[in-house]
Amino acid sequence: MNSKPFLILSVVFNLALAAALAWTVNSKSPVAAGGAAPAAEAAKSAPAGTKIKTEVVTNTAFLAGGKAFDWRMVESEDYKKYIANLRSIGCPEETIRDIIIADVNKLFESRKRAQRAASTNQFKFWKAGNPMAAMMDLDRMEKNQALAKEKRALLKELLGIEPEEKPDMMAGMNDMFSTMLDFLPEGKQAQVMDVFMKFQTKIAKSMGNGQPDAEDMKKMQQVQKDMEAELASVMTPKEFEDYQLRMSQTAMVMRMQMAGFNPSEQEFRDIFKQKKAYDDEFGLMGLGTLTKEERNKSAAAKKEMETQLKTTIGDARYAEYERWQDPVFAPMDKAAKRNGLTTDDAVKVYDMKKVAEDQAKKVRIDKSLNQDQRAAALSGIRTETENSMRTVFGPKAYESYTGQPNNTYWLKNIAPDPKPAPTNP
Repeated sequence: MNSKPFLILSVVFNLALAAALAWTVNSKSPVAAGGAAPAAEAAKSAPAGTKIKTEVVTNTAFLAGGKAFDWRMVESEDYKKYIANLRSIGCPEETIRDIIIADVNKLFESRKRAQRAASTNQFKFWKAGNPMAAMMDLDRMEKNQALAKEKRALLKELLGIEPEEKPDMMAGMNDMFSTMLDFLPEGKQAQVMDVFMKFQTKIAKSMGNGQPDAEDMKKMQQVQKDMEAELASVMTPKEFEDYQLRMSQTAMVMRMQMAGFNPSEQEFRDIFKQKKAYDDEFGLMGLGTLTKEERNKSAAAKKEMETQLKTTIGDARYAEYERWQDPVFAPMDKAAKRNGLTTDDAVKVYDMKKVAEDQAKKVRIDKSLNQDQRAAALSGIRTETENSMRTVFGPKAYESYTGQPNNTYWLKNIAPDPKPAPTNP
């Protein structure tokens, strides 16, 4: 199966994650220019209007008359008293607002980090399907929304207005990135994010304009290798292995390809080990950039990989895995289930497809047939296959499946659609 479309989707998804990180970094609220705000650090909820302080940052200045001043003169555990103290020394309202907003932001960011650390809903890298859905921790998202609402209410109570904030449209994406890196300590997560962002920019440039061609894909692959090399240098071997199972292009493509296969964690690890070794040698962009000798070597390596996979996961599971690798099967399964049938019914139709294609191949290489005989034989194979499909699916599911033009290209590859009967003038 050509994995290029999945690879491009994976690259685009990674670029979206990088954009989320960049947005998050650039949208942080600045600290007031007049001095550093007190560091509010808390890991639990606090009553509205209460300031939690764990550190005092001294910023010495002089008041009128030469009296020394530092932050301890106005610091207070209570935000309202803190604001009153700032006003009492003539601090401008705009500066007070900036100080309080910066301090409250730090407080709630600390509580958000504490929620993330306490979460037990870890990213299950072996769960196939939509990568966005897999990485969404709905419970954490709801708690983050509740924190944001509480922060806005507190600021409105303290300052009389809700401060203007850019809507953090990428917050969910940033949370998803953190979810995928939940196996790393927070400090190392930041290192990995920095490397990831640095190389996603290079990957975006390597894609060229519009649809990437073979040369673009080759450049993209090299940038990907360079990124993995740098990531390996900031992680332990075990951490890097866990990173690859979550974030490598091989793992991303696997999750998109195996939606219906539902691998166990061990199966995903086993398949990933074989596919990653193959992808590292021959690349994910397909055979278009390889020489004839390299294509032959790739085909032999792929056959060896498939043999090893079959031995590792067993014949029955391998047959199921192989079906889900074929993009033809998923629409069959969807049409069956939408119309009250089962995956077993879709498997029967899929097996008919394989038989029909084998029969068509034999007809095409049969030198005893002339052109008309060959066309008639192929048309007969297609008609027989369609009748068998209709028997298994029933009229409703059959129409549901064949009514989508993209689903029937394999039938047209066996024999073209029959020409419409001529109409009488």
